This record gives sequence, structure tokens and C-alpha cells, in this order.
Amino acid sequence: MAPPREHVVAVVAHPDDAELMCYGTLRRYREHGAAVTVVVVTTGVNGVSLADRDRGVSLTDQERAAESAASYDGSGIDLLLLGFTDGALVPDRQLVSGIEAELVRLGCTVLITHSLHAGPDHQDHLAVAQAAVNAATRVGTCTTILHGQPHAPRGDFHPTVLVDITDLLPDKVKALSEHQSQAGRWYLGGEYTRHRAADAGWTLAPARAADGHRFEAFETSLITLFTREEAR
Repeated sequence: MAPPREHVVAVVAHPDDAELMCYGTLRRYREHGAAVTVVVVTTGVNGVSLADRDRGVSLTDQERAAESAASYDGSGIDLLLLGFTDGALVPDRQLVSGIEAELVRLGCTVLITHSLHAGPDHQDHLAVAQAAVNAATRVGTCTTILHGQPHAPRGDFHPTVLVDITDLLPDKVKALSEHQSQAGRWYLGGEYTRHRAADAGWTLAPARAADGHRFEAFETSLITLFTREEAR
């Protein structure tokens, strides 16, 4: 009997998070035949700076959802929006159960989510990471968890996995540019995206980084399942 098809699920807090953390990795998985789904937990409508809000700027669910859809147009990657409100997520029963239900339904084999070391990063990222890892422990098909690099540089992120995205980097920059409602945020710009992809390789693959290869970096959690016979 053929093994079940691999299904990679990225569970992220906001509409642009997966593009920032793992767009190239998701595309690479698709190239290798895996099914790929991005689960966006919140609507992202509160992604407006205080200065813009004072000027009357506001966002809608439809606007941010359309930007996400445009980011993955033609990629073969599915998009699922859970509709929670951004800015006040907590890893409670509702959030954990909502994520768990989707991981089970999709038959998730690889989970990609935020770092568990959020620090000054967005509080929603930490809540989603905690809830997703909690949920994954009860999903029998899920054997690997990858934690993406936080958007801002952090000293307590120690990657153990690099994914070469050199040829996909222009597509990643384009995908991020679809989030026009977030235009002007430094971490969404092409210059920073290219810098971060270059910097990611210097610790684990300096020779390849020096040759111009570009990467996305992850920490890992592994849930290895053995039957009694396999463990002998």
C-alpha cells in the first residue's frame, strides 16, 4: 500500500505571516508533490498603525483575505481563514480546538508555525505557536514541526534546518508585495526579505551562502511515532 500523501500545513496568526516565514518552503514542498495548506488564524483587520488609525484608516476582512489569495495565486497552495480577531489571541480551548480540527481534517504530516520564543515579536504569534504545538500532539499523522524565524532578528532563535529558496526568492518578494494594505512596513519590503534570506545561511551553510544561495530558516520539533515492531 502506498504511504499517505504528505500534507504540509502552515498555521500562522496574520494574513502575511506565512509569506514572511515560509513562502519559499511551501512552494518547495509543492514541487516535491506534497499537498500544502496555509491556515490563517485571524482576519488581520487590526493590522493598522496607531498613526494611520488616527487618520481614519481601517481594513476589512475581505481586503486582507484578497491580498492573501493574491499571494498564492497559481501556486497550488490552499488557503484557509479561521476568522479570529487579531491582537488579543490566547492559546485557550477555542483556539487550540479550532487548529486541531483543521490539522486532523487535513491529515497534517508537517506543521509549520511561529517560533515559541516570540519575545518582543507579536503576541499573536506566540499564542498561535503554543496552540498549534498543543494541538499537534494529538494529531497522529503529524511527525514534524518547523518553527519559522521571527520577523524581527532575535538572539534566541537557533535554526537547525535551512530550506534553499534561491530560485524562489523573487516569487517570495512578489507574494509579499500583494499585501498593499501593509505597504511601508520594513519587514515586508523586498530589500529586507533578500537580506534575511542571505543572512539565514551563514551559520549552518556558510559556503553555500557565500556562493549566493538564499534560505528560509527553522527550528524543529519532532514527534516520532513507533509501533512495537518498529521499535525493536
